Order: sequence, then structure tokens, then C-alpha cells
Amino acid sequence: MTTARLISREGASLKLSGLDVLDGTPIIDIKPYYPPYDQPVGEISIPEYIYRLKY
Repeated sequence: MTTARLISREGASLKLSGLDVLDGTPIIDIKPYYPPYDQPVGEISIPEYIYRLKY
């Protein structure tokens, strides 16, 4: 699951930023962001392979 920012909406089309998908990928479901439930609790870890990725 990814938290993304809604940039704009035109009819049924949404423009988002921060979403980890390829351009043109259909979005199946969208949920509202609710901080008390959507913020991580406790320690967060990042897998080591993430640091080896080349952008």
C-alpha cells in the first residue's frame, strides 16, 4: 500500500504524485488517509536492497 498525494481530478481521472506504479497502471481502490491509523507505529526498517537500487 502506498500513500500518494492527489494533484487534480477531472471526471473519473485522477492525477497523483508519489504513487509507486508505472504510468498508465489502473488504480483499483483508493482509501482516505487517516493519520491515527495510517501512520506507522514503532520502529520502521528499510530492506537493505533498497539502498542498492539505481534510479
